[in-house]
Amino acid sequence: MVARARYPGCLGTGTGQARPLRILLLTQNFPPEIGAKAARLHELATRLAARGHDVRVITALPNYPTGMVFEGFRGRLRVEEQLEGVRVIRTWLKPSNSAQPFPRLVSYLTFVASSLLLGVRGTGRRDIVFIESPPLFLVLAGLLMGRMAKACIVMNVSDIWPETAVRAGLEMRGVPLRLLERLERLGYEKSDLVTATTQKASDSIASRFPKVATAVIPGGTDLELFRPERRSEDLRRSLGIGEADHLVGYCGLHGLFQGLETVIGAAEKLRNDPRIKFVLAGDGPTKRTLVEVATAARLDNVVFMDPMPREQVGELVASFDVALAPLAAELPGTMPSKVYETLACGVPLVVTEGSEAARLVTDHALGRVVGPLDVDALAGAIADLLDEPAEVNRIRRDARRMAQRYDLDEVARGAEATFLELVGDTVGAPRTY
Repeated sequence: MVARARYPGCLGTGTGQARPLRILLLTQNFPPEIGAKAARLHELATRLAARGHDVRVITALPNYPTGMVFEGFRGRLRVEEQLEGVRVIRTWLKPSNSAQPFPRLVSYLTFVASSLLLGVRGTGRRDIVFIESPPLFLVLAGLLMGRMAKACIVMNVSDIWPETAVRAGLEMRGVPLRLLERLERLGYEKSDLVTATTQKASDSIASRFPKVATAVIPGGTDLELFRPERRSEDLRRSLGIGEADHLVGYCGLHGLFQGLETVIGAAEKLRNDPRIKFVLAGDGPTKRTLVEVATAARLDNVVFMDPMPREQVGELVASFDVALAPLAAELPGTMPSKVYETLACGVPLVVTEGSEAARLVTDHALGRVVGPLDVDALAGAIADLLDEPAEVNRIRRDARRMAQRYDLDEVARGAEATFLELVGDTVGAPRTY
């Protein structure tokens, strides 16, 4: 990593020894909201706080994925609270879970405005301003916050926008593509460091913007919360799964990028195999349609579950016989966080080709890889895996060992080293993955 200071004092002013950092994390999603992004940032923030750093979060009033502000937060413009050593400041927005671009745009922009007008009060000088993207509109607020706080700016890219949206074939109606491209370039070029969750994504950014300093802060998993021992026969029975049955599961966002209609199609293909049952747990903008399609097809082998607290997700994932991590298109550099959780639970995976998840599954023989939106291939891969019990048992052992590489404590230590190097308070190199 070769860092470039944007603001006076960002680099070269350190003591040469590690010290507590003052970190401001800007994100539209944070617990009690559920979902991969909220969980990942919560784990990073609390672990950095536990390591002695002053971590503050500016986020929106919780509303995701329902599109309604959660009870207890309604009617308020600003809420400040302390969560596990992290000061969290929540500000108003116009919430939406619409699949249409314009309502989402309004939601993004109202949070950008409120985060600046209501969020930065009292945050003081910071060493690091960490901007979570997407949405790209947060770049506008984050860069201003960085200037006000005289901080180093880190733009963290969990999905490369707008490239990911274009690859997935999403309608950009109401949000000009050129505007998103300019926001992307602005964020990269004005940040002191751009981080990505996979090496592939980091390399992609560096290839297009060779003067941008890049690093990797990968996703990870809590190895205590997600482990094979949490498999629950009681939970399986409550879902109608007998001892000889196989539970195929998806747990996460029901959104535009997941292509979950393919899962419903695979369930229809396999409806005559009484051993195989499907469960889809979570919520999102496409869930209503998925339920309608499954109901119209009278699929009694599909169960939909409401979102659940993260503490319960580990029990559900460990109870799967096969876990699904589909994508609606080939998205290079993309690694769904549920992959790490599934590995930690020792469960075989079926993933979409053209992603980092596919590379991991292929290189280490941890399941099957299928084409995007290929119903026949997905149904065939599920049936093939379940017909190979010896392979499934081998995958269970290997997957848990692989998950050790993505322990969240190690991820936090790597992020800490990267941040300390950026502000000039350590001579060591950041952790690489």
